[in-house]
Amino acid sequence: MDKRELDKITKSVLSLLKERGFSVSESGSAKQDNEVHSQDKKEKSPFKMDPMLIPVAISDRAVVLNKKDIEICFGGTSLTRDDSLSIPGRDVYKETVTVSGPDGEITGVHVSPSPFENSQVELLSGDDLKLGINAPLRLCNDIESSPGIRIAGPSGSIELEEGAIIPMRKITVDPVHAEHFGVVKGQIVSVEVVGSRGGILKNVAVLIGKGYDCNCYLDVNERDAFCIGKSTMVKIVK
Repeated sequence: MDKRELDKITKSVLSLLKERGFSVSESGSAKQDNEVHSQDKKEKSPFKMDPMLIPVAISDRAVVLNKKDIEICFGGTSLTRDDSLSIPGRDVYKETVTVSGPDGEITGVHVSPSPFENSQVELLSGDDLKLGINAPLRLCNDIESSPGIRIAGPSGSIELEEGAIIPMRKITVDPVHAEHFGVVKGQIVSVEVVGSRGGILKNVAVLIGKGYDCNCYLDVNERDAFCIGKSTMVKIVK
C-alpha cells in the first residue's frame, strides 16, 4: 500500500470519528467532544463549592493607620501580625490603641496597616454613641466630612480631623465571579445568611476588581446575631 492510499484511508477514519462526536488530538488519541468540553469547564471553573454561595469574612472595629501615624503611636513601624484576627484582604496587628471622642473611649482596638494615604477608624454600630460622635455608614476610605477622633498608642497620640466611620457591608469579587453572580460594580444587593439562625441582610455594596477574593464582609455584631461560624455562607438574593 503506497502513501497516497494510506493518507486516503486516514482521512476517511478521521472524518468518521468527527461525525460520531469524537475529537482527535495531534498525538492521535480520540475523546468524545462532550467529555473534552466537560473537562475544560471543570478546569476553568473558579467555583469549588456550591457556585451560588459566598464565603463570609468577619471584621471587628479597627484603627487603620498609615506608616507615619503607626510610627507616632508606637515609636516604630515594626508591628506583629495576628493570624487569628487577620481576614482576607487585611492584616491585623497584635498591637492595640485607644480611641476616644467627646463622651468616652474604647480601649484595646487592634491596628491594621492602611493601603490608603489617610488613617481612619472603623467602628461597630453603637460605638459612636459611646464616643459621642455621629459616625456615618461608609465604604472604607470614604471619610470625607466624617467626624474626627483621637487615637492614643503607647508612644504617642494623633488627632484625626476626619476619619471615623462605620463600614458598610460589602461583597468583593473579581470580574469572573461578578459575571457569574450577575452583579455590577457599585450595585447594592441583599444576601441571605445560610444556617440555623439565617436571615436576610440588606444594603450590601458590591466591589469588583482584578485579584479580589470572593468574600462577603460582615462585622462581629452581625456574626453574633446570625450565629455565623467559620463554614457559614451567604447567597445573593438581590
